[in-house]
Amino acid sequence: MQRRKAWNGDPPKTEAEARRVLLHVTQGCIERFGLSKVGLSDVASAAGVTRQTVYRYFANADELFNSAAVLASGGFLERMRARVLQHEGLAERMVETLVVAIHEIPKDAHLSTLVLSGDSFAVSPALKMLFIQDEMLALSGGDIALTSLERDELAEVLLRLLKSFLDDPGPERSEDELRAFLYRWIIPVIDEKLQAADRKFKLRFPSVR
Repeated sequence: MQRRKAWNGDPPKTEAEARRVLLHVTQGCIERFGLSKVGLSDVASAAGVTRQTVYRYFANADELFNSAAVLASGGFLERMRARVLQHEGLAERMVETLVVAIHEIPKDAHLSTLVLSGDSFAVSPALKMLFIQDEMLALSGGDIALTSLERDELAEVLLRLLKSFLDDPGPERSEDELRAFLYRWIIPVIDEKLQAADRKFKLRFPSVR
């Protein structure tokens, strides 16, 4: 019997791409077998890799399946990415991320259950998910003025704000009202931090810019 090629003959070029491939394959397995019946072995087999390879990119099965479930939820991330990337500045992108998430997540039956159930969206475990780190890097536009620590801290602030708004929405606001509220209080803080990071970067690498 002919041995199957790794990654079905099309190996990913980066770790982020490998995670996207595995998430896409997991979505297909969930649609085919159902979430309660699909296992890690099914995903590994469909992707043309071993279980050990899957564990290189996801800490455990829960991280893999929760990440796949988020992606499968009505194209939420695709819609968010499309709206967020229309904005140029990192601070504006972060605010738009919050606006979309705060308004969209409660409307999605699966996402709201996943997020508001507690454990799967606790801030500390979420920050460790490489899938979320990939998204944060993509939304930041790979801004080289920010160090990896600063990106992690910004991600933590955003997740804590998001969790707070979802747990207790507070006064009812339209998207425009929420955006204006967040612009007033978040944009100046992030912009000040970015300007300081940019000055520090230019001092260390004056020939780059």
